[in-house]
Amino acid sequence: MKRKFLKASSVLIAAALLTQTSAVVFAGEYTVQKGDCLWKIAPKYNTVWQQLAEMNELNNPDLIFPGQVLKVPDLTTEEVKEEPAQETPTAETAVPEQQAPATETPVTDTPAAEETVPEATAELTSLTVADISMTGTKLEPDFSADVTEYTVNVQDDIYGVKVTPTAEDGAVITVDGNALNEDGSYIVPLSEAYEDYGVDYSLDSVIKVVNGDAEKEYTIHIVRDNAADVYALFEEHTYEDAETGLTVPYELYVPSNYDPEKEYPVVYVLHGAGQRAQSVDMLLKRYQSATIWAKDSEAGINECIVVSPQVVGEGGNGWTQFMIEYDNLGEVENPYEFQDWSIAGHNLLQEIKKEYSVDENRIYATGLSMGGFGAFAVAAAYPDEFAAVVPVCGGLDPEKASVLKDKVAIWLFHAKDDPAVSYDLYGATTIAALNEAGVEYNATIYEPGEVFYPSAHFAWTPAYADTEMRTWLFEQSK
Repeated sequence: MKRKFLKASSVLIAAALLTQTSAVVFAGEYTVQKGDCLWKIAPKYNTVWQQLAEMNELNNPDLIFPGQVLKVPDLTTEEVKEEPAQETPTAETAVPEQQAPATETPVTDTPAAEETVPEATAELTSLTVADISMTGTKLEPDFSADVTEYTVNVQDDIYGVKVTPTAEDGAVITVDGNALNEDGSYIVPLSEAYEDYGVDYSLDSVIKVVNGDAEKEYTIHIVRDNAADVYALFEEHTYEDAETGLTVPYELYVPSNYDPEKEYPVVYVLHGAGQRAQSVDMLLKRYQSATIWAKDSEAGINECIVVSPQVVGEGGNGWTQFMIEYDNLGEVENPYEFQDWSIAGHNLLQEIKKEYSVDENRIYATGLSMGGFGAFAVAAAYPDEFAAVVPVCGGLDPEKASVLKDKVAIWLFHAKDDPAVSYDLYGATTIAALNEAGVEYNATIYEPGEVFYPSAHFAWTPAYADTEMRTWLFEQSK
């Protein structure tokens, strides 16, 4: 480092000397003679030995030899100073070779400017949020490093928000005191407790950035939609089915502006296994399979009647046999076997058709998980009843696929990494059967990781949030 400072000072001294001679051009040459040293040569060219050393890139200025050609300032002939005849030095007069005269101005180091080390900052460089609805969840306002307070609004069936923050290298980021996942994200869980449905529910999540001594916090205010007004559009009823002897609880929505002179499409909704042991209102609160149609209808979009029956009890009770061996999925004797609950539910639908003004050419079935199997099953059992079916993470009896051809329009949904209803075992098998039978259908198959929380089984959340699917459904008619 010291050599670098010496060179810098040499340049300054040489520049000061050379400005006195206007004819100087650094293009001359000098052949070293015996007894020469840089401090003897330099005065001939109005410069200093340090400048000659730098011009010739001499790592060791003391090491030059006769015959060596050096670069020197190119002076006009009259400017070159003649050196007096040299005498052989005696012991008393000899000057040690390469030792500068005592009168030469000493070279002093020019103090180097202190290196400025940037002060460590603790700021996010980006921040994104997402949930499994695939509806474009976003921060409000848009991210800016100097903005530390944000709001995120999510729909009523969301149970986790994925937060992905980034910062400069070396910074440590935590979310609510937790380290990020390997992909740089963290999922903020939202309550699934019964008392947190149909109320104003929100949660603050704190992102902390630490970089050396610097720290900064960002807060995300997550607000989940209070769907109490939508739940209130439904009425709870029970239906006594004479054919099966079953008592069927159900939720019913009829448009607020219902006009008996109009004919209304009907959406017949079949729930999943989890709601068998829950109160009937959880058919509305747990997910949007029933409420999304009522919400659209009240907004004047696809006005319809919605009926959602409930299977009561656990064990072997279901729309099909599917859930008998839930922990050993696929090992039941016949997961597609039609059950009494499906018969009773269909009989309930006939009662709705008698009581209300229904467009019988536009009756649709949909369901998720156990209800996805059920929706396929009722469509296959009553192909003349349903104009279209939307099963989510379900399965169709391959032997029944041909029954649906040219009878029932289909749009199925499934996630490839579904941990509960295997896509390979049920989704792919269904698609293969439909293809073999020549049945036309739509299919939305989510890639691994797209449906991420609480699990990939929750493919119904993005499915029912899909406005394109909902528009398509009401375009189908017998």
